[in-house]
Amino acid sequence: MLWVARLSGFLSASMVVVVLSPSLQFDGSVRFPGQIAGGARGVAFRRAPPFCNAADCGAGADNGTTANVCDPWLVHIAITLDEEYLRGSVAAVHSVVQHARCPESVFFHFLVSDPGLGDLVRAVFPQLRFKACYLDLGRLRELISTSVQQALEQPLNYARNYLAELLAPRHLPRLRPRPRGRRRQAVAH
Repeated sequence: MLWVARLSGFLSASMVVVVLSPSLQFDGSVRFPGQIAGGARGVAFRRAPPFCNAADCGAGADNGTTANVCDPWLVHIAITLDEEYLRGSVAAVHSVVQHARCPESVFFHFLVSDPGLGDLVRAVFPQLRFKACYLDLGRLRELISTSVQQALEQPLNYARNYLAELLAPRHLPRLRPRPRGRRRQAVAH
């Protein structure tokens, strides 16, 4: 009979925990040490841990202190970054640097509609090599066909189609826009 009393006590304690658990949850104002508030939506991010290249990354890949954006050993990744998809973009960057064999050889180009988002990326990924390019949404709207503009909710969703025109290709000679007569996409030469 003693085991029935113990089981009953355990079940009662479990029910109390289940009932009170919503009040034990954290709200947006509570931050863990090392967390960074992310914009108006109150999303919080933890600072990414340091990441390093593997020993076999090659002679061209350095520790990030001397190479510049024109370094031919770099892998360039362009991502649009806005408040709406901030969490997914940060997760994508974290996934790349976490799973890359040579994360110090990756250079990100962020197309941002809010200049403050570049500061957020710097706070979350202090070692990340990137350039935040402010994207004038008015200029982007000019590139998009007028028939599509009417249904356009998020202009940055279309920015990927115009990366070659929006990013300065002077330091990436292999990335050039096609002539105006053809479809506007980047081609590799």
